[in-house]
Amino acid sequence: MTSRGNHVDQLISASLSGDLTDAERAELDAHLVRCESCRATLAAFTAERRILSGLPVADPPPDLPARIRAGIESGRFGKPWWRRSSGVLALGASLATVAAAVLAVVIFGNLDFSPVGQQSNSPAASGSVAPGPSAVETSPATERPTPVPAFALGPGELGYLSVTGAPLEALKLSFINDATGASIDAGTVSGPAIAASLSPDGQWLAYITQKGETGANEVWALHLTDGKTVPLGCSEDASFTDRLAWAPDGTYLAYTLIKIDLGSGSGCPANDGALGTADAWVFDVANDERFRLTRSGNAYSSSFMSGSGPATLLLSFAAESPWTEAVPLGGDPTNIDRIEGVFLPLVSPDGNRAIFWNGRMTANGGSWHFSLGGLPQVSRDFRSAGPASAWVGTALFTDLVAVGGEGFASGAFRWGPDSDLIAFWDGAWNGAPQSADGIYPSQQDVYVGRVSESLLSQASLLDRIDAPETAWWVDVTFASDGSAVAATVGYPSAGIGDPPSANLEILSLEGGTTRTIGSGGDPAGWDGPAVFGR
Repeated sequence: MTSRGNHVDQLISASLSGDLTDAERAELDAHLVRCESCRATLAAFTAERRILSGLPVADPPPDLPARIRAGIESGRFGKPWWRRSSGVLALGASLATVAAAVLAVVIFGNLDFSPVGQQSNSPAASGSVAPGPSAVETSPATERPTPVPAFALGPGELGYLSVTGAPLEALKLSFINDATGASIDAGTVSGPAIAASLSPDGQWLAYITQKGETGANEVWALHLTDGKTVPLGCSEDASFTDRLAWAPDGTYLAYTLIKIDLGSGSGCPANDGALGTADAWVFDVANDERFRLTRSGNAYSSSFMSGSGPATLLLSFAAESPWTEAVPLGGDPTNIDRIEGVFLPLVSPDGNRAIFWNGRMTANGGSWHFSLGGLPQVSRDFRSAGPASAWVGTALFTDLVAVGGEGFASGAFRWGPDSDLIAFWDGAWNGAPQSADGIYPSQQDVYVGRVSESLLSQASLLDRIDAPETAWWVDVTFASDGSAVAATVGYPSAGIGDPPSANLEILSLEGGTTRTIGSGGDPAGWDGPAVFGR
């Protein structure tokens, strides 16, 4: 049942009126997972119905057709919709979006037709709208209140992603406020969430989901004010590609994509890179558009520097001897600092230090990892150390010795909110164990410590949870007050096509009890990763 090639407009229309059978609903959900165009069409229809449901009916102005023709002929509508680089239409929305726009013009009667983003000389631009010829007289317009977000996290409140579904069906993704129980629908996905990051202003949630059984990930941004989801790209599932970096003012999101070809029906946004190449991408929030920042094929987004002036992104370049560059977005690109031997630095919340990788790297296809002496380091305090010595780091683990080049092939680390707490997990140690019991360091453990004390060691092991050895740590983040960590613990799937399963464990760092969000797979469900309100 289609009306546009292999799209499902009729199913989308029927879903809005509740006329779908169970089989048709399953067909629609499965199609939406892989078709960006139909997801945009559904969003357009939904927005249209929301607008129309709350508006009074008014006759169109008698001169409306003439005004539209005059606007087209004079060019005052700006670029034709098929040439615009951003917005819903550029994302592939159907003609339903155009229809919604025309309906809105008919209802409101007298609107200015200047291009979006340009100031109008008409009285409508001053904040009050002159009534059209057929409008009913009303009281003077008052200032509109600030829109209330559809979903918000209060300071310190826990929010987490939840994926639910039945075997062989599309998975439903929601973002839930643990304190209030409020949730926002993020549509359907084909795999579990593995990373999440809240923008500094609390308006956007960036997250990464696995793309079914393809060996790929998808990067998304969810606007918490109106529930809009923005697909940002697909990437090979590889080490060091799960970093989601927000600029301090929330204007940019930086992330990494390794080009993977999943076919024309995958729903992945365009990526003109070569297969297997890694490059940094940026989502420009204000302009609602994404762009490829690098074309080197070995670049990874790390984190933003703090401070005034243009947002400065630390870009890391994988190589036998990796390095990092500080690149100002919107600033002078000719004055770029190169930091040798530093890979994927994560700047502390106060901007005074960074955790980073050091060692020799090797590529396996498009995926890079450390092959010799890969150890996370902590930089010196940027305020007291000069530029030449700030990046002379101290090993994050005080009791690990890279004998013969042993080290971690990969791993993940996180700062606490006080810029003192640190966590490390998923460390793939490529040498012999360095403990008498033969289990340290372990990829199945999380280590938590403080920079001001003794950094990390075997004694920094976070208490194990009651989980099978086959479980793994997906993501770890600190509570806003540093009293606990929220850890997503994944469980193996029962088989191909079965829904993913994970618990969100709230583990106290102060001797309190552990709290579990989720069911551990019976029934199936995936809860996490989590973020905390700022």
